[in-house]
Amino acid sequence: MVATINLVFSRLAPLLAAGVLQTWPAFAAEEKSSEKSAAYFKTEKISHIEISIAPAPGGVKALAPLMKEPRKYVKATVTEGDTVYQDVAVHLRGGLGSFRALHDKAGFTFNMNKFATNSSFHGMDKWHLANSAQDGSYLSELVCNEMLRAAGLPAPRVTHATVSINGQMRGFYVVKEGYDKHFLKQNFKTADGNFYDGGFLRDVDQNLQLVRTRKDVKDWADLKALVAAAREPDPAKRFARLEKLLDMDMFISGFCIQAILGDWDGYVFNRNNYRVYHDPDRDKVIILPSGLDQEFGNADQGPLVPPMKGMIAIAVFNTPEGKARYLKRMAEINQTIMDPVKWNKRLDELQARLQPEIAKVDAKAGANYPNEVKRIRDFFNIRGKSIERQLKAVK
Repeated sequence: MVATINLVFSRLAPLLAAGVLQTWPAFAAEEKSSEKSAAYFKTEKISHIEISIAPAPGGVKALAPLMKEPRKYVKATVTEGDTVYQDVAVHLRGGLGSFRALHDKAGFTFNMNKFATNSSFHGMDKWHLANSAQDGSYLSELVCNEMLRAAGLPAPRVTHATVSINGQMRGFYVVKEGYDKHFLKQNFKTADGNFYDGGFLRDVDQNLQLVRTRKDVKDWADLKALVAAAREPDPAKRFARLEKLLDMDMFISGFCIQAILGDWDGYVFNRNNYRVYHDPDRDKVIILPSGLDQEFGNADQGPLVPPMKGMIAIAVFNTPEGKARYLKRMAEINQTIMDPVKWNKRLDELQARLQPEIAKVDAKAGANYPNEVKRIRDFFNIRGKSIERQLKAVK
Protein backbone atom coordinates (compact mmCIF):
# COMPACT_ATOMS: atom_id res chain seq x y z
CA MET A 1 0.00 0.00 0.00
CA VAL A 2 2.77 2.44 0.95
CA ALA A 3 4.59 1.66 -2.28
CA THR A 4 1.40 2.38 -4.26
CA ILE A 5 0.83 5.71 -2.52
CA ASN A 6 4.45 6.73 -3.13
CA LEU A 7 4.14 5.79 -6.81
CA VAL A 8 0.96 7.87 -7.22
CA PHE A 9 2.50 10.84 -5.47
CA SER A 10 5.69 10.59 -7.52
CA ARG A 11 3.61 10.86 -10.70
CA LEU A 12 1.43 13.70 -9.43
CA ALA A 13 4.20 15.76 -7.84
CA PRO A 14 5.60 17.17 -11.13
CA LEU A 15 2.09 18.17 -12.19
CA LEU A 16 1.47 19.91 -8.88
CA ALA A 17 4.81 21.70 -9.10
CA ALA A 18 4.03 22.86 -12.62
CA GLY A 19 0.63 24.17 -11.55
CA VAL A 20 -1.24 21.72 -13.77
CA LEU A 21 -3.06 20.31 -10.76
CA GLN A 22 -4.29 22.20 -7.71
CA THR A 23 -2.96 21.26 -4.31
CA TRP A 24 -5.50 19.35 -2.24
CA PRO A 25 -6.20 22.26 0.18
CA ALA A 26 -6.83 24.62 -2.76
CA PHE A 27 -9.05 22.07 -4.49
CA ALA A 28 -11.00 21.39 -1.28
CA ALA A 29 -11.44 25.13 -0.63
CA GLU A 30 -12.78 25.66 -4.15
CA GLU A 31 -15.20 22.75 -3.80
CA LYS A 32 -16.43 24.17 -0.49
CA SER A 33 -16.94 27.64 -2.04
CA SER A 34 -18.92 26.08 -4.87
CA GLU A 35 -21.14 24.19 -2.44
CA LYS A 36 -21.73 27.31 -0.33
CA SER A 37 -22.74 29.47 -3.28
CA ALA A 38 -24.99 26.76 -4.72
CA ALA A 39 -26.78 26.38 -1.38
CA TYR A 40 -27.17 30.15 -1.00
CA PHE A 41 -28.84 30.64 -4.36
CA LYS A 42 -31.13 27.64 -3.87
CA THR A 43 -32.53 28.73 -0.51
CA GLU A 44 -36.03 30.18 -0.35
CA LYS A 45 -35.14 32.44 2.56
CA ILE A 46 -34.83 36.17 1.90
CA SER A 47 -32.22 37.45 4.32
CA HIS A 48 -31.51 40.92 5.65
CA ILE A 49 -28.11 42.49 4.95
CA GLU A 50 -26.82 45.36 7.09
CA ILE A 51 -23.99 47.51 5.68
CA SER A 52 -21.96 49.62 8.10
CA ILE A 53 -19.57 51.99 6.36
CA ALA A 54 -16.14 52.40 7.99
CA PRO A 55 -14.39 54.14 9.65
CA ALA A 56 -16.95 56.25 11.55
CA PRO A 57 -19.72 54.50 13.51
CA GLY A 58 -22.43 56.07 11.34
CA GLY A 59 -23.91 59.22 9.92
CA VAL A 60 -22.90 61.45 7.03
CA LYS A 61 -19.18 61.49 7.87
CA ALA A 62 -18.97 57.73 7.46
CA LEU A 63 -20.55 57.95 4.03
CA ALA A 64 -18.56 60.95 2.77
CA PRO A 65 -15.91 58.94 0.83
CA LEU A 66 -18.57 57.15 -1.23
CA MET A 67 -20.41 60.40 -1.85
CA LYS A 68 -17.24 62.00 -3.23
CA GLU A 69 -15.91 59.03 -5.23
CA PRO A 70 -18.75 56.51 -5.62
CA ARG A 71 -16.72 54.03 -7.72
CA LYS A 72 -13.79 53.88 -5.30
CA TYR A 73 -13.75 51.02 -2.80
CA VAL A 74 -14.07 51.82 0.90
CA LYS A 75 -14.14 49.52 3.92
CA ALA A 76 -17.41 48.31 5.37
CA THR A 77 -18.76 45.76 7.79
CA VAL A 78 -21.46 43.50 6.36
CA THR A 79 -23.79 41.64 8.72
CA GLU A 80 -26.21 38.91 7.71
CA GLY A 81 -27.99 37.23 10.59
CA ASP A 82 -25.35 36.10 13.08
CA THR A 83 -22.52 36.34 10.54
CA VAL A 84 -20.33 39.44 10.48
CA TYR A 85 -17.88 40.15 7.66
CA GLN A 86 -15.18 42.67 8.52
CA ASP A 87 -13.13 44.88 6.16
CA VAL A 88 -15.31 44.27 3.13
CA ALA A 89 -14.52 46.46 0.11
CA VAL A 90 -17.61 48.21 -1.27
CA HIS A 91 -18.40 50.84 -3.88
CA LEU A 92 -21.55 52.10 -5.57
CA ARG A 93 -22.77 50.52 -8.80
CA GLY A 94 -25.30 51.20 -11.55
CA GLY A 95 -25.47 52.55 -15.09
CA LEU A 96 -27.01 55.73 -16.44
CA GLY A 97 -30.56 54.62 -15.65
CA SER A 98 -30.02 52.71 -12.41
CA PHE A 99 -27.31 54.63 -10.54
CA ARG A 100 -28.56 56.18 -7.30
CA ALA A 101 -26.65 58.23 -4.74
CA LEU A 102 -26.19 57.10 -1.15
CA HIS A 103 -29.03 59.25 0.18
CA ASP A 104 -31.29 57.42 -2.30
CA LYS A 105 -31.57 53.66 -2.91
CA ALA A 106 -27.97 53.04 -3.97
CA GLY A 107 -26.68 49.83 -5.53
CA PHE A 108 -23.42 48.23 -4.34
CA THR A 109 -20.56 46.05 -5.51
CA PHE A 110 -18.61 44.06 -2.90
CA ASN A 111 -15.11 42.59 -3.02
CA MET A 112 -14.47 40.30 -0.07
CA ASN A 113 -10.68 39.97 -0.48
CA LYS A 114 -9.47 43.42 -1.48
CA PHE A 115 -8.87 44.54 2.12
CA ALA A 116 -9.32 41.21 3.93
CA THR A 117 -7.87 37.75 3.19
CA ASN A 118 -9.53 34.35 2.83
CA SER A 119 -12.98 35.88 3.15
CA SER A 120 -16.04 35.04 1.07
CA PHE A 121 -19.76 35.75 1.10
CA HIS A 122 -21.45 32.39 0.67
CA GLY A 123 -18.49 31.21 -1.37
CA MET A 124 -18.24 34.38 -3.47
CA ASP A 125 -15.40 36.87 -3.64
CA LYS A 126 -17.32 39.43 -5.72
CA TRP A 127 -21.08 40.05 -5.52
CA HIS A 128 -23.61 42.82 -6.04
CA LEU A 129 -26.66 44.39 -4.47
CA ALA A 130 -28.70 45.80 -7.37
CA ASN A 131 -31.36 48.38 -6.55
CA SER A 132 -33.61 47.22 -9.42
CA ALA A 133 -34.41 50.86 -10.13
CA GLN A 134 -35.68 50.00 -13.62
CA ASP A 135 -37.41 46.75 -12.74
CA GLY A 136 -40.30 46.80 -10.27
CA SER A 137 -40.62 43.01 -10.52
CA TYR A 138 -37.07 42.42 -9.18
CA LEU A 139 -37.09 39.41 -11.50
CA SER A 140 -35.62 40.52 -14.82
CA GLU A 141 -32.03 39.53 -14.00
CA LEU A 142 -33.12 36.27 -12.39
CA VAL A 143 -35.42 35.14 -15.20
CA CYS A 144 -33.11 36.24 -18.03
CA ASN A 145 -30.12 34.47 -16.50
CA GLU A 146 -32.19 31.33 -16.03
CA MET A 147 -33.04 31.53 -19.74
CA LEU A 148 -29.37 31.90 -20.63
CA ARG A 149 -28.37 28.92 -18.52
CA ALA A 150 -31.17 26.86 -20.07
CA ALA A 151 -29.72 27.78 -23.49
CA GLY A 152 -26.26 26.55 -22.43
CA LEU A 153 -24.52 29.81 -21.46
CA PRO A 154 -22.77 30.60 -18.17
CA ALA A 155 -24.79 33.25 -16.34
CA PRO A 156 -24.68 34.75 -12.82
CA ARG A 157 -27.10 33.39 -10.25
CA VAL A 158 -29.57 35.71 -8.53
CA THR A 159 -31.49 35.88 -5.26
CA HIS A 160 -32.92 38.67 -3.07
CA ALA A 161 -32.48 40.45 0.26
CA THR A 162 -33.64 43.45 2.24
CA VAL A 163 -30.87 45.96 2.93
CA SER A 164 -30.09 48.64 5.50
CA ILE A 165 -27.16 51.06 5.60
CA ASN A 166 -25.83 52.27 8.93
CA GLY A 167 -29.09 51.27 10.57
CA GLN A 168 -31.43 52.85 8.01
CA MET A 169 -33.64 50.54 5.93
CA ARG A 170 -33.11 51.09 2.18
CA GLY A 171 -35.49 48.50 0.81
CA PHE A 172 -35.68 45.35 -1.27
CA TYR A 173 -32.69 44.39 -3.45
CA VAL A 174 -31.49 41.89 -6.02
CA VAL A 175 -28.41 39.90 -4.92
CA LYS A 176 -26.30 38.94 -7.94
CA GLU A 177 -23.26 36.74 -8.29
CA GLY A 178 -20.17 38.58 -9.49
CA TYR A 179 -17.83 37.68 -12.33
CA ASP A 180 -14.92 36.46 -10.23
CA LYS A 181 -12.57 33.47 -10.27
CA HIS A 182 -15.20 31.33 -8.53
CA PHE A 183 -17.72 32.07 -11.29
CA LEU A 184 -15.15 31.17 -13.94
CA LYS A 185 -14.11 27.95 -12.19
CA GLN A 186 -17.72 26.85 -11.86
CA ASN A 187 -18.35 27.34 -15.57
CA PHE A 188 -15.01 26.53 -17.23
CA LYS A 189 -12.17 24.08 -16.63
CA THR A 190 -9.85 26.93 -15.74
CA ALA A 191 -10.13 30.51 -14.52
CA ASP A 192 -6.70 31.42 -15.88
CA GLY A 193 -7.94 33.01 -19.12
CA ASN A 194 -8.24 36.66 -20.05
CA PHE A 195 -11.48 38.18 -18.76
CA TYR A 196 -12.61 41.50 -20.25
CA ASP A 197 -15.25 44.09 -19.37
CA GLY A 198 -17.03 45.39 -22.46
CA GLY A 199 -17.41 48.85 -20.95
CA PHE A 200 -19.87 51.39 -22.35
CA LEU A 201 -20.69 51.21 -26.07
CA ARG A 202 -17.35 49.61 -26.95
CA ASP A 203 -16.83 46.74 -29.36
CA VAL A 204 -14.21 43.98 -29.15
CA ASP A 205 -11.82 45.88 -31.44
CA GLN A 206 -11.29 48.65 -28.87
CA ASN A 207 -8.80 47.15 -26.36
CA LEU A 208 -11.38 46.29 -23.72
CA GLN A 209 -10.51 46.57 -20.04
CA LEU A 210 -8.66 43.42 -18.94
CA VAL A 211 -10.23 42.63 -15.56
CA ARG A 212 -8.23 39.52 -14.71
CA THR A 213 -5.76 37.15 -16.35
CA ARG A 214 -3.30 34.43 -15.49
CA LYS A 215 -1.04 32.50 -17.84
CA ASP A 216 -2.91 33.61 -20.97
CA VAL A 217 -2.04 35.41 -24.19
CA LYS A 218 -0.82 39.00 -23.97
CA ASP A 219 -1.69 42.30 -25.63
CA TRP A 220 -5.29 41.40 -26.50
CA ALA A 221 -4.01 38.79 -28.99
CA ASP A 222 -7.14 36.68 -28.47
CA LEU A 223 -9.47 39.56 -29.34
CA LYS A 224 -7.28 40.81 -32.17
CA ALA A 225 -7.45 37.39 -33.83
CA LEU A 226 -11.24 37.38 -33.43
CA VAL A 227 -11.54 40.85 -34.96
CA ALA A 228 -9.33 39.85 -37.90
CA ALA A 229 -11.56 36.84 -38.55
CA ALA A 230 -14.68 39.02 -38.38
CA ARG A 231 -13.19 41.28 -41.06
CA GLU A 232 -12.55 38.43 -43.49
CA PRO A 233 -14.34 39.52 -46.70
CA ASP A 234 -15.23 36.02 -47.94
CA PRO A 235 -18.37 34.86 -46.02
CA ALA A 236 -17.55 31.14 -46.10
CA LYS A 237 -13.95 31.68 -44.98
CA ARG A 238 -15.13 34.21 -42.38
CA PHE A 239 -17.48 31.77 -40.67
CA ALA A 240 -14.83 29.04 -40.64
CA ARG A 241 -12.24 31.40 -39.13
CA LEU A 242 -14.68 32.68 -36.52
CA GLU A 243 -15.76 29.18 -35.51
CA LYS A 244 -12.13 28.27 -34.75
CA LEU A 245 -11.82 31.19 -32.34
CA LEU A 246 -15.36 31.72 -30.99
CA ASP A 247 -17.55 29.31 -29.05
CA MET A 248 -20.09 29.52 -31.85
CA ASP A 249 -22.81 27.48 -30.16
CA MET A 250 -22.76 29.72 -27.07
CA PHE A 251 -22.60 32.87 -29.14
CA ILE A 252 -25.54 31.98 -31.38
CA SER A 253 -27.58 30.83 -28.38
CA GLY A 254 -26.90 34.13 -26.60
CA PHE A 255 -27.69 36.01 -29.82
CA CYS A 256 -31.08 34.25 -29.97
CA ILE A 257 -31.92 34.96 -26.32
CA GLN A 258 -31.09 38.65 -26.76
CA ALA A 259 -33.29 38.81 -29.88
CA ILE A 260 -36.17 37.07 -28.09
CA LEU A 261 -35.88 39.49 -25.17
CA GLY A 262 -35.51 42.51 -27.42
CA ASP A 263 -32.34 43.30 -25.46
CA TRP A 264 -31.72 46.65 -27.13
CA ASP A 265 -28.85 47.53 -24.77
CA GLY A 266 -26.81 44.32 -25.02
CA TYR A 267 -23.79 43.40 -27.13
CA VAL A 268 -25.58 42.18 -30.25
CA PHE A 269 -27.75 45.25 -30.75
CA ASN A 270 -25.83 48.02 -28.97
CA ARG A 271 -22.28 46.86 -28.09
CA ASN A 272 -23.05 47.27 -24.41
CA ASN A 273 -23.54 45.23 -21.22
CA TYR A 274 -21.30 42.26 -21.91
CA ARG A 275 -18.17 40.46 -20.74
CA VAL A 276 -15.66 38.42 -22.73
CA TYR A 277 -13.73 35.35 -21.54
CA HIS A 278 -10.94 33.64 -23.43
CA ASP A 279 -10.98 30.00 -22.35
CA PRO A 280 -7.34 28.89 -22.69
CA ASP A 281 -8.28 25.23 -22.25
CA ARG A 282 -10.13 25.25 -25.59
CA ASP A 283 -8.64 28.45 -27.06
CA LYS A 284 -12.17 29.82 -27.53
CA VAL A 285 -13.67 33.26 -26.90
CA ILE A 286 -17.02 33.43 -25.09
CA ILE A 287 -19.15 36.59 -25.13
CA LEU A 288 -21.39 36.75 -22.07
CA PRO A 289 -24.53 38.95 -21.91
CA SER A 290 -24.79 41.09 -18.76
CA GLY A 291 -26.95 43.81 -17.21
CA LEU A 292 -30.33 42.28 -18.10
CA ASP A 293 -32.43 44.46 -15.80
CA GLN A 294 -34.56 46.26 -18.42
CA GLU A 295 -36.25 43.36 -20.18
CA PHE A 296 -39.96 42.43 -20.54
CA GLY A 297 -41.03 46.02 -21.16
CA ASN A 298 -43.05 45.00 -24.22
CA ALA A 299 -44.76 41.63 -24.52
CA ASP A 300 -44.25 41.51 -28.29
CA GLN A 301 -40.56 42.38 -28.40
CA GLY A 302 -40.19 43.08 -32.11
CA PRO A 303 -38.49 41.47 -35.09
CA LEU A 304 -36.86 38.08 -35.30
CA VAL A 305 -33.55 39.77 -36.16
CA PRO A 306 -33.37 43.33 -34.77
CA PRO A 307 -30.80 45.75 -36.26
CA MET A 308 -27.31 44.74 -35.14
CA LYS A 309 -24.33 46.88 -34.05
CA GLY A 310 -22.00 44.27 -32.50
CA MET A 311 -19.36 43.48 -35.13
CA ILE A 312 -19.17 39.78 -34.23
CA ALA A 313 -22.95 39.41 -34.53
CA ILE A 314 -22.92 41.14 -37.91
CA ALA A 315 -19.98 39.05 -39.10
CA VAL A 316 -21.64 35.77 -38.07
CA PHE A 317 -25.17 36.50 -39.28
CA ASN A 318 -24.08 37.85 -42.66
CA THR A 319 -22.85 34.42 -43.75
CA PRO A 320 -25.08 31.64 -45.13
CA GLU A 321 -23.99 29.20 -42.41
CA GLY A 322 -24.35 31.77 -39.62
CA LYS A 323 -27.85 32.78 -40.66
CA ALA A 324 -28.97 29.16 -41.06
CA ARG A 325 -27.64 28.18 -37.63
CA TYR A 326 -29.19 31.25 -36.03
CA LEU A 327 -32.65 30.41 -37.40
CA LYS A 328 -32.32 26.73 -36.46
CA ARG A 329 -31.22 27.56 -32.91
CA MET A 330 -33.97 30.17 -32.58
CA ALA A 331 -36.58 27.53 -33.44
CA GLU A 332 -35.06 25.11 -30.89
CA ILE A 333 -35.01 27.71 -28.11
CA ASN A 334 -38.55 28.83 -28.90
CA GLN A 335 -39.79 25.25 -28.59
CA THR A 336 -37.83 24.20 -25.50
CA ILE A 337 -37.26 27.33 -23.39
CA MET A 338 -40.19 29.64 -24.18
CA ASP A 339 -42.83 27.38 -22.65
CA PRO A 340 -45.44 29.72 -21.09
CA VAL A 341 -46.87 26.99 -18.85
CA LYS A 342 -43.48 26.35 -17.27
CA TRP A 343 -42.73 30.06 -16.85
CA ASN A 344 -46.14 30.88 -15.37
CA LYS A 345 -45.54 28.18 -12.76
CA ARG A 346 -42.08 29.57 -12.05
CA LEU A 347 -43.48 33.11 -11.74
CA ASP A 348 -46.15 31.87 -9.32
CA GLU A 349 -43.38 30.50 -7.09
CA LEU A 350 -41.34 33.69 -7.26
CA GLN A 351 -44.30 36.00 -6.65
CA ALA A 352 -45.36 33.99 -3.60
CA ARG A 353 -41.84 34.30 -2.17
CA LEU A 354 -41.12 37.94 -2.99
CA GLN A 355 -44.39 39.83 -2.61
CA PRO A 356 -44.77 39.48 1.20
CA GLU A 357 -41.16 40.61 1.74
CA ILE A 358 -41.51 43.59 -0.61
CA ALA A 359 -44.71 44.61 1.19
CA LYS A 360 -42.87 44.65 4.52
CA VAL A 361 -40.52 47.41 3.36
CA ASP A 362 -42.83 49.16 0.84
CA ALA A 363 -46.57 48.58 1.21
CA LYS A 364 -47.42 50.37 -2.05
CA ALA A 365 -44.89 48.35 -4.07
CA GLY A 366 -46.16 45.17 -2.46
CA ALA A 367 -49.76 45.94 -3.42
CA ASN A 368 -48.74 46.69 -7.02
CA TYR A 369 -46.44 43.70 -7.32
CA PRO A 370 -48.88 41.41 -9.23
CA ASN A 371 -48.99 44.02 -12.01
CA GLU A 372 -45.19 44.01 -12.23
CA VAL A 373 -45.09 40.22 -12.54
CA LYS A 374 -47.90 40.35 -15.12
CA ARG A 375 -45.53 42.08 -17.55
CA ILE A 376 -43.35 38.98 -17.55
CA ARG A 377 -46.31 36.61 -17.75
CA ASP A 378 -47.58 38.49 -20.80
CA PHE A 379 -44.17 38.26 -22.40
CA PHE A 380 -44.04 34.46 -22.21
CA ASN A 381 -47.67 34.12 -23.25
CA ILE A 382 -47.17 36.25 -26.38
CA ARG A 383 -43.52 36.32 -27.44
CA GLY A 384 -43.18 32.65 -28.33
CA LYS A 385 -46.12 32.87 -30.73
CA SER A 386 -44.62 35.96 -32.36
CA ILE A 387 -41.28 34.17 -32.90
CA GLU A 388 -43.07 31.14 -34.34
CA ARG A 389 -44.98 33.29 -36.84
CA GLN A 390 -41.82 35.05 -37.95
CA LEU A 391 -39.90 31.80 -38.35
CA LYS A 392 -42.66 30.41 -40.59
CA ALA A 393 -42.53 33.57 -42.69
CA VAL A 394 -38.77 33.14 -43.17
CA LYS A 395 -39.20 29.53 -44.26
